[in-house]
Amino acid sequence: MMQKNVVLTGFMGTGKTTVGRLLAQQLGYEFIDTDEFIVSRDGRSVSDIFRQYGDRAFRSWENLVAQELSERQGLVIAAGGRMMLNPENASLLSHQAHVFFLTAVADEIVTRLTASDEKRPLLDLPDPVAHVQGLIDQQIESYSRYSQVDTDGKTPEQIVADIVNKLTSAQLAAESFERLPVTHPNGQYDVFVGEQLLSRVAELASITGPMAIITDTNVGPLYAAQLPQATAVVTIPAGEQHKTLETVRSIYDQLLSAGLDRKGTIIALGGGVVGDISGFIAATYMRGIPFVQCPTTILSMVDASVGGKTGVDLPQGKNLVGAFKQPLAVIADIDTLKTLPAAELSAGMAEAIKHGLIADPVLFEQLKTIHISQMSNEERQTLLLTAIKVKRDVVQEDPFEQGRRALLNLGHTFGHAIEQVSGYQVAHGEGVAMGLVAAANLSAKLGYCSPSLQYEIELVLAQHQLPTRIPAHLPPSDLYLAMGSDKKKDAGRLRFVLLRGVGDVFVTADVEKTDVLTTLQAVQDA
Repeated sequence: MMQKNVVLTGFMGTGKTTVGRLLAQQLGYEFIDTDEFIVSRDGRSVSDIFRQYGDRAFRSWENLVAQELSERQGLVIAAGGRMMLNPENASLLSHQAHVFFLTAVADEIVTRLTASDEKRPLLDLPDPVAHVQGLIDQQIESYSRYSQVDTDGKTPEQIVADIVNKLTSAQLAAESFERLPVTHPNGQYDVFVGEQLLSRVAELASITGPMAIITDTNVGPLYAAQLPQATAVVTIPAGEQHKTLETVRSIYDQLLSAGLDRKGTIIALGGGVVGDISGFIAATYMRGIPFVQCPTTILSMVDASVGGKTGVDLPQGKNLVGAFKQPLAVIADIDTLKTLPAAELSAGMAEAIKHGLIADPVLFEQLKTIHISQMSNEERQTLLLTAIKVKRDVVQEDPFEQGRRALLNLGHTFGHAIEQVSGYQVAHGEGVAMGLVAAANLSAKLGYCSPSLQYEIELVLAQHQLPTRIPAHLPPSDLYLAMGSDKKKDAGRLRFVLLRGVGDVFVTADVEKTDVLTTLQAVQDA
């Protein structure tokens, strides 16, 4: 029927092995139960491995098995135990595979386990149903990114039929998007980039419960109706100036009024401001509920929606209150770019140019010759995926911004200050563009790069109709003062991302105030 592997995961007692054998027979695939596979390789039973060598040894076996099976095709894999809760295993087995999360309620699981011949220690507990429910509550977020298959009250044959129907739908839709996996310490999610994806949000993100859309006054009227029916549509005023705790409080009130509970999912439909606010809401509402990023601008597609950073602004500076919250999925429907004003298209390209400067010289060269408005949807999709991969690779290496991830702030220390002092009349992408020029100027001033790099960057920015000079009415002294609230300071000193060349950037706090002020004056309009 198809070449991709099929992986069945879920809690004990949901029928992974029984269903997997039947499914493999129907598809003409080979069936592998990972626990049985480990036993065949090790020569000892699972219980003996645990008893003699402990949990760590068994988890090492699981990782070896995941590596081996990820290189094969035509398999139905029943992933045993906690195998898919390990992010590395999940990434390996999910790549080029269809993953299904088999579900059942706690009392049904206990009933099935009781009827089994296999001895389960949890059945000897005073309240096994409560214990199973506790395990479900602990693990549900890690599993919820996969396509769910409800097994309650169904025969194995009925469950197989449900999975085959899902596989058929997935096969028919496979060519309409590209998928880029992103791993993080607690699991994995996918970035989908393609056309006509908004109507498929629930399917792509495997959402089965109620949804609440958070959007703004620009995007909501255009696209909210394309998403599946939601419990609530919360619309906030558009603009960075509304990215505040006051806005967050109003959203909490509307979600509560709509009756959204912990089984709900938040859909962030909009640009970077909506994504940041929605992620912060999802991290804090009811102590945390799932959310999906549906970015509708280039800026949010290539940067803001990927990596799990969320936040809101305070009067003292940008993103000073926030949290790390990973999405269930990022669904970038490039059809939404058709309604973006030209200035918004250009502003978003600042982040793509930044990504080229950080880690992809080929991307930077490409952006010298072509403008986003002149691209076909296919070309846009390729460009976006290339830029997203830079962000993906960095955040996977440094998910909590303890090291390399700080490089993604190239141009942002300057850019955020410009935005703030302008009263957010300067858009984020425009501020980043000016910040890239300032970073190159400061780098050359300190002897790290050739002065020609600033000129080269200015040519690329001009190609995309982005500003290269700070407005004259923004005093350098005010800009430097605004930098003082930058959350990326190190022991009270400002940190700057500087350049040695294209693809060679670094972070330093060894910069004097006088040099920064000289740079601000040098790159300001006369």
